[in-house]
Amino acid sequence: MRASCSASGVRAPSASTAAKRKHATPSANRRDFLAFVAFLSSSSAPASRAQFYKRSFRERFETSISSATHDYSFEYPEDWSADIVSLNDGKLYGVDTRYKSDTGNGQLAVSVLPFVGADGIKDAGTPEDVLQRFEELIGAYWEQNGFGQPGRTPSSTSVSTKNGVDYYLYELVSPHNLISACIVEGELYLMVASCGARSWKSAEGDLRSIVDSFKVPP
Repeated sequence: MRASCSASGVRAPSASTAAKRKHATPSANRRDFLAFVAFLSSSSAPASRAQFYKRSFRERFETSISSATHDYSFEYPEDWSADIVSLNDGKLYGVDTRYKSDTGNGQLAVSVLPFVGADGIKDAGTPEDVLQRFEELIGAYWEQNGFGQPGRTPSSTSVSTKNGVDYYLYELVSPHNLISACIVEGELYLMVASCGARSWKSAEGDLRSIVDSFKVPP
């Protein structure tokens, strides 16, 4: 059967075409609605679950190398908690702050050590040269009363600058350690975020965010 024409000469849709449109419209509308709901959900979700830490001399004086230590800062996941730093760890390893994952998914430590003869980390030598100055301290204070593993070759190194302060960034494996190091007014600041091999896949994103957020004011 031919479709009928209206008075204006425009061909009217056939009955089968109209039926298809009738059934297609609700489905299309539903897809549009679901897409809109998804957009609202994603836009209203929190951008980050990170917590902010800023060092305070009043809190950390018992482990500080000197009263001139700058109030460094970093961000960490909300399911991480502060780990008590003993006087022995502070004096022997320069540890000033430690945090651990409540689920065993990583840990971090900030060490502050005296460093003579360089105004900034680039003045102290190449990333590899500087690493040799502190590599024995990496991870030494976590599980054993001894020193770390010297002679490890970083899988990658890079340099970044924040507020005029230069940082050397390192990645070591076996175990995984991500490190940010800088020198400010005669002190070497080390942020070391680490985890075991089994946790690396799930912890990598958090560890990289922690190290990237580490800042020491000039």
